[in-house]
Amino acid sequence: MAHSAEDVQKQVRVYLSVFAALAGLTIVTVGISYMHLPVPAAVTFAMLVATLKGSLVALYFMHLIDEKRAIYSLLGLTAVFFVVVMYLPAAWVTNDMRTHPLWDKLPTEGSAPHTAGAHSGAAHEEAASNEEGGHH
Repeated sequence: MAHSAEDVQKQVRVYLSVFAALAGLTIVTVGISYMHLPVPAAVTFAMLVATLKGSLVALYFMHLIDEKRAIYSLLGLTAVFFVVVMYLPAAWVTNDMRTHPLWDKLPTEGSAPHTAGAHSGAAHEEAASNEEGGHH
């Protein structure tokens, strides 16, 4: 805790520096959106900047920089879960997860799910006319 006026001024300077860094990183984030990067690269850069901004907030404004080892252990565990959650969409896009047998049973793009005995109107009429011997 700050006890003297000098300590308070030092803390205020730190907070203002963190604020300036957060403002600058926000400008960087907006700049990334105007760079017309491929979506994976843009998301990667934006997530890196967001992680840095979140770290600054957690360390200085939430005072985690002064905490003990248990807090850092929990923060590390959170980071591990974050990486796993970020991997899931990447795995989906790269087709790692879509090779699971469960996904083979789902309808593909462009195909409508079928129910037993149900036909669309045009398909039903065509099937009926073929059975009667008529052709369209």
